[in-house]
Amino acid sequence: MSAEASRRQFVKTIGIGGIAGLSGCISAVTDGNSSGGNGKDFQYWEYFHSQSEVAKQLMESSVDDFEKQHDATMKMNWASWDDINGGKWKNNMQNGNRPVIYDSTNSLNGQFIDPGWVKPVDEYKHRLDSDALKNAKWAFEMAQSCYRGFDADLYEIPIGLEVGAPFIARADHFEKAGLSIEDDFPPKDYQDLLRIAKQLQNKGPGDYGFQIYGAQGDVTDEALITWTASDGGYDGMYLNEDWSDVNYDNDVWKKATRRYVDIYQKHGLSSDKAPTASNESVAQNLISGSVSMYQGSTKDFGLFRSRAEDMLKSGKIVFAPSWKGNAGNRGDFFTQCVALMRKPDGVKKSVWKKHEDTAIAWINKLLSKDFQKQVPSSLATLPVRKDVWDGVKNNEAIGNSKFISTLETTVDGMENGWASHPKMNAIQYNIAGPLFQEAVRGKISPEQACDRTAKQIRKQIEL
Repeated sequence: MSAEASRRQFVKTIGIGGIAGLSGCISAVTDGNSSGGNGKDFQYWEYFHSQSEVAKQLMESSVDDFEKQHDATMKMNWASWDDINGGKWKNNMQNGNRPVIYDSTNSLNGQFIDPGWVKPVDEYKHRLDSDALKNAKWAFEMAQSCYRGFDADLYEIPIGLEVGAPFIARADHFEKAGLSIEDDFPPKDYQDLLRIAKQLQNKGPGDYGFQIYGAQGDVTDEALITWTASDGGYDGMYLNEDWSDVNYDNDVWKKATRRYVDIYQKHGLSSDKAPTASNESVAQNLISGSVSMYQGSTKDFGLFRSRAEDMLKSGKIVFAPSWKGNAGNRGDFFTQCVALMRKPDGVKKSVWKKHEDTAIAWINKLLSKDFQKQVPSSLATLPVRKDVWDGVKNNEAIGNSKFISTLETTVDGMENGWASHPKMNAIQYNIAGPLFQEAVRGKISPEQACDRTAKQIRKQIEL
């Protein structure tokens, strides 16, 4: 799914300033005597850009356009996954140095919601564009499942949904292996996945038929959570429905983890790099042709646009939805979201209101038709406005790769979003990741990884 950690390197590669930019612009927001210039400026901590080069281009150009249209100054902190997951955002917020607005991935943000720093959406929903709200109503309702452990229904505005995890394949490899991309893709269930992967590996041009990955930031949040959620519903999520316990050691997780590890350890369908491979590295292997098929992130579409757009346009790289499991869905989702923060101490209400007014205008821009039409091709997620879905299919890369149609099919009937629990970083990655990676390595059994993860989380985290 998210493969958030696998995209950390992108930020380092393109040289975004990250959290280092915080100290230089905090004063414009936190100085209670500041008039905020013309009142149309506000501090914005921005994360969407870090997913790919095309996402970066979209966000930078959108900020520039907004500033010109509204005679505003957006004081930007171009942040990375590490800034959010590593505690820099929280430390600054705790000290009263917080933005008026941020965008992020919902599962990372419970740490900001729990202390009361984020303004519930109901407090300002009436100020959002009515046409956008009508067309995005379904996404707002779905996103509520992410905040079920808090008092309010919704704390962040969904801009795009990552629904996971789609199958991604080389259509030309299918043809050369004697398979039909129309009839044999996507796999209908786990056994069909093994059948197709074996034929791709034995008769196709690629080295490996289906690549899994064990990198600590990816092993639990792509194919594996898709399988568990579709098979078990809430029992297949990281946490149970009321957030009172973790699910890692139940039968749903043990079955899926055993199957996942078996692809590499028992069936030999993935390379020896599987234990350390990231979602992003596997996407590159698909481009190069060493891998024929994998199950990954919707955001890989942005990477393909940056590195192999011709392969999308020709239909050589193609997407398809995962199978529908026993729970009646095809997996899980999380949101790309934006949120307003409450005023910190030491800032005049009149100053904060001016900043917030402009921030509301920015949210309306993100929900506008013009921006939403660009979400699939740049942010590489499903736009929350349904009224733009059909139009974006005319884009050659989106249409021929079946990207948007895959997301439409995947989201139908989906109901379980990643929890925005305050300790989700540890639950999802920091504790679970190393143990599940050990299972991929063959150092411990899949069942032991599930049991030890659950035990350690219960011991270290108050649920």
